[in-house]
Amino acid sequence: MFHLLKTRKNAPTRVEPLRVLVAALLVCLPFAAAAGARQTSPAQPAPVVYDGDWWLSLGSWEQYGVVSGYQDCYTHEFRGPGAFNQEMQAYIDELNKYFLADPAHRKDTVVQALDNLLTFKAAASASTGTPAPANVYDGRFWFDADSAAELGFVEGYLACHTAKLKDADGKFSKAASAYVTAINKAYNINDDTDDIDADKAPITIAAVLHKLKDDEAPPAKPAA
Repeated sequence: MFHLLKTRKNAPTRVEPLRVLVAALLVCLPFAAAAGARQTSPAQPAPVVYDGDWWLSLGSWEQYGVVSGYQDCYTHEFRGPGAFNQEMQAYIDELNKYFLADPAHRKDTVVQALDNLLTFKAAASASTGTPAPANVYDGRFWFDADSAAELGFVEGYLACHTAKLKDADGKFSKAASAYVTAINKAYNINDDTDDIDADKAPITIAAVLHKLKDDEAPPAKPAA
């Protein structure tokens, strides 16, 4: 056995090809690792486009949440000139009608379509004397809402905030579902919660959301 090992160790015909193979592997390993990293690194999720195609893909509860969240942002934060003085279902029905009427409409955003509807519905309400419904979007509303409506509310609020306020007072860069989870946590709501905390119920959803905005970068230190 010793003689066999010694012979293999000293035989140039065995050692030289081995050196060449090892050297080749050492050269190729960094490239292979980089290629593997490129293949396994997760792709960045594409931003949501709140257009007609997106709207028509939603269920009825999520659509209800979208209009509610949009109304909350538009009325109380943006303080837009239009008035939500019709029942939520009227806006949902009109949005569905608008986006289904013409495939070209589906490239319009929900924000654009709602802005047009606000003018139309406000005029209709004024002519009939219909009072504006009172909608309070607080912890009680959130607790009673369907889970799809919760998701829709955040989507509608963020669509308004991004389009109307241009994220001027803070940016929301997470997925809407992440904010739903965070809001539930803020209200201390889980699958076993029988009722919302009476002290937290009056807190508006908007107030909770704005505590979840991205942290602002600290100001740059002056050069020494």
